Amino acid sequence: MDIRKSFGTSILLLALLLASGVPALAKDSRHVTLGQDIVLGGTSLPAGQYVVQWTAHSPQATVEFRQGRKVVLTTESRIEDRGKKYDRDMVLYDAGGGGSNTIREIRFAGSSQVLVFNQ
Repeated sequence: MDIRKSFGTSILLLALLLASGVPALAKDSRHVTLGQDIVLGGTSLPAGQYVVQWTAHSPQATVEFRQGRKVVLTTESRIEDRGKKYDRDMVLYDAGGGGSNTIREIRFAGSSQVLVFNQ
């Protein structure tokens, strides 16, 4: 009987430990429409709709741009809290040489957190 009780307690503790680590591995995602072709991390992304999914490593994040189930681009960014919630999604671009545009940051409606990309 003591072995069962000890085993049950061990399983419960293991479950609690695993559950406490889940937020650190949580992924956030949003839908984003790129109105023009862009370059990010040396990779071209054509205009279109994407799911932007990121995993935070505070304050860094690994960001994936997906179309359907296909990962089109994986890159790194920084997460910044601007202290005010934005009322709409925004993708801010920098105009590059030769007519190429790069994403500087992505702001999301209802959130004060911003994905900032270093070029």
